[in-house]
Amino acid sequence: MKEAETFSKKGMHIYIIIIAVIFAVVIVGLLMLKYHVEGETDLPFVIKKISIISTAKRDFDKDEEDVWYISLSQQNNIYIEIEKNSYHRKEDVITKVIFENFVISKEKELGEIVIYKTSEKNNLYNYSEETIVKDRIEYNGAQFTDTKLLEINNQGGLIGFSILNKDIGESILIQNEVVPSDGRLLELANVQLEDIKFTISFDIIIETGSQKKFKANVVFDLPEGNILKDGVGIWETEGEPNVVFKRF
Repeated sequence: MKEAETFSKKGMHIYIIIIAVIFAVVIVGLLMLKYHVEGETDLPFVIKKISIISTAKRDFDKDEEDVWYISLSQQNNIYIEIEKNSYHRKEDVITKVIFENFVISKEKELGEIVIYKTSEKNNLYNYSEETIVKDRIEYNGAQFTDTKLLEINNQGGLIGFSILNKDIGESILIQNEVVPSDGRLLELANVQLEDIKFTISFDIIIETGSQKKFKANVVFDLPEGNILKDGVGIWETEGEPNVVFKRF
């Protein structure tokens, strides 16, 4: 009788342990799912705003017969504003902001997608060979934001890069012709909007002085808006964008 009672108690203990283990696994699973969806909730720095400006770019040139023509490219400037998280109580600084792992998917093979880093102050570009981005763009934390030097204020600032769909068309320049300087240019070369659509994804990494690293992936469909009709397409987030950062 005592052996039966002992066996019954052992069975009950094992049953309780199994229930406790299952409960713990479920709790851990729910926490992992919550982190996967919401990401880090106590970031020292957050993205305040993302803005995209899409238009077209023109370059004038002439051929061997001295006939002037316009070479057309489609331009997308991406601006990302980072600021200190007011809810984060500990002091911290930005040591690096990195853009990397660029993945581009085009609907049609028209033109060539090239990414450029800033070459002048105030996020201006000269689109030279020296400013082409090979793998990544790295901004270092500094006292002030200086996009030409690829530096960002260690408490936040406005930085970004430009994406050019190069050489998507040409048009002969007629003497005294008034040529637009925005997305309406593309109609001169009979370029359609669906010909230049593409998707880009990339990682944003924020490294801080407390030796923490946070990474988020973002995806954009470009160009923004109907630039053939409106000339310029502008999109920006209203309030803080839904960008999920995770520790790594």
